[in-house]
Amino acid sequence: MELLVFYFLVAIIISFVCSILEAVLLSTSIPFLKVLKKTKPAAASLMESHKGDTGKSISSILILNTIAHTLGAAGVGAQAESVFGSGYMTIISVVLTLAILFFSEIIPKTIGSTYYKQLTPISAYSIKYTIYLTYPLLLLTQYITNKITKKGSKSYALSKEELMASATMSNDGGILDSSQSDVIKNMIKIKEICVGDILTPRSVLFALEENLKISEVLNNQDIFRYSRIPLFNKTIDNITGVVLAKELFKQAFIDDSATLSTLRSEFFKLNERVPVDKALNLFIKRKEHLFLVEDSYGQTEGIVALEDCIETILGVEIIDESDLYDDLQLQAKSLMKQKRTTK
Repeated sequence: MELLVFYFLVAIIISFVCSILEAVLLSTSIPFLKVLKKTKPAAASLMESHKGDTGKSISSILILNTIAHTLGAAGVGAQAESVFGSGYMTIISVVLTLAILFFSEIIPKTIGSTYYKQLTPISAYSIKYTIYLTYPLLLLTQYITNKITKKGSKSYALSKEELMASATMSNDGGILDSSQSDVIKNMIKIKEICVGDILTPRSVLFALEENLKISEVLNNQDIFRYSRIPLFNKTIDNITGVVLAKELFKQAFIDDSATLSTLRSEFFKLNERVPVDKALNLFIKRKEHLFLVEDSYGQTEGIVALEDCIETILGVEIIDESDLYDDLQLQAKSLMKQKRTTK
């Protein structure tokens, strides 16, 4: 009877531990391991190496689990027949099956997937010893699986869709708030958005004729709403540069008869198809805040500001207290619609 209990407990306990190790290994994420490295670097690095070769780690766990199930079932069966006789074999088999199902699968895997953060350090070392213990059989299984699977067929990289789904799930689960989730999604999609999608159209662009004298524009209240004002020559389609409002006001005290062209700075030009992330890098690299946007034929489409790129990432409009409209692109579309209806 003692041997029956011994075989039963050995099979259940080993299988219980193996199931926990498997659940912890599969539940532990790389970002969590990066955080764990700050407090337990050795255990985190070890688990990270197990995650890097999941097939090897899982194989060692399954080998030990299978051995425990097989030998345990054989031992329990032999001892049960010796103690109770062959007439009770069906009952013993049902009891053993239910015990394995609950105590070797359902309960331990639930524990492992739920408390993986607490169990990761000890699991990392346990998996290491499991690999050592099953190494001869592990080499054999790896040789067979390598023959079946193609080299380089494994891919652990997440797609954009999976990353966006993870952000949504994190928001739903309360890990991230909606604004954080939106920023992550916008960062993933930022390469697909061009400056032509976020620019301020020239139809609603506030600009000044470069040949105007400073004294002639000081009465225009709009100049007090902008820190940078585009300049054009004769027509808005021919934007020649930009003037800083502070330079304009400074010059007004010195000589207000000077023309705006004397204060003009050159505009850096971008094609409308340039992605927003590239435009943002250019803003930072050039230490500028405003670019001129042109179409493929060199015609002026509008301007794009550093603020527009930041809004694209945040997913919200940054409204200044002096802004007349929340969205100038919508205002441009509204003006075009009004023109069509009046014709």
